[in-house]
Amino acid sequence: MIVVPAAAKVNLALEVTGRRPDGYHDVATVIVALDWHDLGPAAGGVPDGPENLVARAAASLLRLAGGGLDAEVWLDKRLPVAAGVGGGSADAAAVLRAGAALLRRAGLAPPEDAVAAAAAELGSDVPAALAGGAVLATGRGELLTRLPCPPLHLAVAVAGESSTAAAYAALLNGERRGDGRAGRVAERLAAGRPPTSDDCGSALEAAACRAAPLLGEQLCRLRARVGADWHLTGSGGAAFALAGSPQAAAELAAAALAAGFPARGCRTIPVPAEVR
Repeated sequence: MIVVPAAAKVNLALEVTGRRPDGYHDVATVIVALDWHDLGPAAGGVPDGPENLVARAAASLLRLAGGGLDAEVWLDKRLPVAAGVGGGSADAAAVLRAGAALLRRAGLAPPEDAVAAAAAELGSDVPAALAGGAVLATGRGELLTRLPCPPLHLAVAVAGESSTAAAYAALLNGERRGDGRAGRVAERLAAGRPPTSDDCGSALEAAACRAAPLLGEQLCRLRARVGADWHLTGSGGAAFALAGSPQAAAELAAAALAAGFPARGCRTIPVPAEVR
């Protein structure tokens, strides 16, 4: 049996730089993986048909293996759904990594570029989840530049649910202009320094809150009740706040919990979780 933890992520910074002819948007975003694989049972709303990302990733592996892969996939789903922490993408990436490991053991190692291409076909966030650690993602999210990641401590709280598609649909033209925040965060990480809170945040926040007004209300309540710089990750509905230490992150998470928001303290992980 192969076990692959599917790590959550946050977008430290996300900017939308334009709309593509294929209907996708060009983005620049800094994504970091977290030591978070669990936030209590949160499997509600997970599709169980062929549209599920895990099922699609398994089908991609079968194609890579030429049909010569006999395996069962078990998903212990704990990350919250529709929260912007990359749960579905992390699950798909974990299936790709586990399947590639199985194929290597059988002497059928798939080319790395074929696995990367399969990840890009599955979704814009899957390549970053497959890479793990910290990356600057551009294009529609499939063009990755690896970044060093100094240990970062942060609190993550779930303010509500949101739809990525609805957030992009609600974007105004003026919100499709990059402001350089992702580049500034990437530069600081590359220099071994933590990002500043001023450079963090998502250009999708206003659109996500227009598409899901309750998310906007909850985000305002989180900021008012806990009193930190909470930034939406991607299109939400999770938000994060940078902290200077594990204790500070835990205290912020505890305050968010006391205010009624599922939350926990996290730290970044510099490499993908081990396949075991």
